[in-house]
Amino acid sequence: MLKKASSFDDFLVATILADLFDPSGSDDFDFVSRKIVDGLDAQGMIKSHYFDNEEGLAA
Repeated sequence: MLKKASSFDDFLVATILADLFDPSGSDDFDFVSRKIVDGLDAQGMIKSHYFDNEEGLAA
């Protein structure tokens, strides 16, 4: 049986990642999300995909 993550689980993970990669406590969601993605990429946990144009991006 598959269990779906609760909203609290999502919030907890996002909060922990924000504290790890952006200890400044910023309230700017775009800035914090970029810091999380950059931190995960630097640790080799995700791979970055850069597109030359927006046509390559999924809608």
